[in-house]
Amino acid sequence: MAFPVVDGVEVMMAPPENYHVNFTNPFKDTATINASYWAFGIEFAVALLFLAQRVYTASFILRKWRSDDYMIVLAWVLTTTAQCLILHCLNQGVLGVHIWEMSVDDAIWETTLIHATTLTVIPGTVLAKLVLCIFYYRLSPITWYRYALLFTSFITVAAFTAVWFAVQFACTPIEAAWNLRLYTGTNCIDRPPVYMLQAIMGGVTDILLIVLPLPIILRLQMSWKQKAALVAWFCTGLITFGAAVARLVILIPSLKNADTTFILAQGTLWLIVEANLIIICGSLPTFRVFLNHVAPKILGEAAASRRGESGNKTGGASSGGMRYALRTFGSSQPKRRHFDTIDELELGDRPYGSEAKWKAEVNAESLTDGRDRRTSRSEASDEEAIFKTVRTSVIHEAR
Repeated sequence: MAFPVVDGVEVMMAPPENYHVNFTNPFKDTATINASYWAFGIEFAVALLFLAQRVYTASFILRKWRSDDYMIVLAWVLTTTAQCLILHCLNQGVLGVHIWEMSVDDAIWETTLIHATTLTVIPGTVLAKLVLCIFYYRLSPITWYRYALLFTSFITVAAFTAVWFAVQFACTPIEAAWNLRLYTGTNCIDRPPVYMLQAIMGGVTDILLIVLPLPIILRLQMSWKQKAALVAWFCTGLITFGAAVARLVILIPSLKNADTTFILAQGTLWLIVEANLIIICGSLPTFRVFLNHVAPKILGEAAASRRGESGNKTGGASSGGMRYALRTFGSSQPKRRHFDTIDELELGDRPYGSEAKWKAEVNAESLTDGRDRRTSRSEASDEEAIFKTVRTSVIHEAR
């Protein structure tokens, strides 16, 4: 493929008429470049702090690492790698610069890094979304709810896997996807629509992950203020959805714009924003537990007082143990729905292994209500007998 030559330099595309090309000091989208640096500097620090609290909570409060803890750490590694590649492009002046003001070799370098960025950020995004799916799956044993989450997980994995393969195998030969000297104009699929599909599926899965937990939250046994706070907490995903929409709005004009190195800078800005937000959202499930531990005056004392009024505590709230009230044989408690406290909701403490088991326990509690009323007078003596300490003296008689 023959390339235009400007001032003795091969370029991918001839400049517009009367445009003065300056290879030494090319025109740059300075506003977008600076915004990218600021977005990374601020958001990356916040995302790192949220991730650190999740790691701390798993290691020192709960003292148990689950699969989603490993997944969010790996997602952070992948999304951070993708952001570093973007920043390297901006620093080297191959992104946010008109394509006719850089050599073909520089354009190839930019295309290679953007290609690697896409292949890296896709699995990171999938892992972060699956972390939320796993957390939501623990919230309730209801069949339709769990099937809906499994469907959301399947859509997430299938859609992003299809996008990943479409990006990797977009050209024949494969190397033509980043080596522009092998590009003929007909040996590659049109890739901007693939990037649009990535943004669309990201927005769709964000909406699903926001909507699905709402019916469960509305059925919780807590005040409306607490429910409103939880709804707001789950709706933080709307920020990620907004970033995906913004990136999509920017990508649509790029379908007819050949100056890809310039216009993609705005898209990568929102990619940085979205990449950090998904890490923040993926780290939120343990945030209240962490806050209860390090700043009990903010949340812990109120939660502890509520638990203290409802009954005895086992395991110790400060030690990260289970927070269900102590139950003795024959005692009765109000019917539980899915969770009675916010702590149980956030920790995913679910004593019910399945919907059938959950229903069976609820039915068993309702059947014993009448019997508990009849035997309420004898309960005190029964419980006293259970916890009574008996001292026995053994006397050995000398033979």
